[in-house]
Amino acid sequence: MRIPFFSPAPPSSTESSEAGPSSPTPASTPAASAATAPVINRFEHMLADETSIQEAQYPTYDEVPGCMRLLDEFLMCYALVPQLRSFYRRGEMSDCTWKFQDFKYCMSLKSSDPEEKRQLWIKRRAEWWAQRRLNRSSEDVWDLRTERLENFPPLAPEDVSSDTTTA
Repeated sequence: MRIPFFSPAPPSSTESSEAGPSSPTPASTPAASAATAPVINRFEHMLADETSIQEAQYPTYDEVPGCMRLLDEFLMCYALVPQLRSFYRRGEMSDCTWKFQDFKYCMSLKSSDPEEKRQLWIKRRAEWWAQRRLNRSSEDVWDLRTERLENFPPLAPEDVSSDTTTA
């Protein structure tokens, strides 16, 4: 018995000989490849947005966090209060491996010159935030506006009536 939401079982030799010529797999059809293309474009668009945000956040090398600060953040992640908060909110203990990965990345940049280190850090953080924005979140109900709303905030009813009576 095959469960439908698991990957399909490979066809047996008797099924493939009876089926005749093989049909294209869903991944090789143009519709399936077109469905994956917007995700890449969406990631690139978010990456460009996040890069500009991160460049504004880290305008000079001095704003880039040092390795000791990243090590402190990693160790504080395993402290009692953050772990209890995570358990209360998500029902599981925090996974602090990404903070350790940041620390290791910082250590790998020690021999880089300051401006190169800043650019590499901005790229890493922008990729992280872009990937985070692509994944599901509790904030998925909100869409980021790119244009300002017309007539916002709306005029109060008493402002509208006073404007019409004086004119």
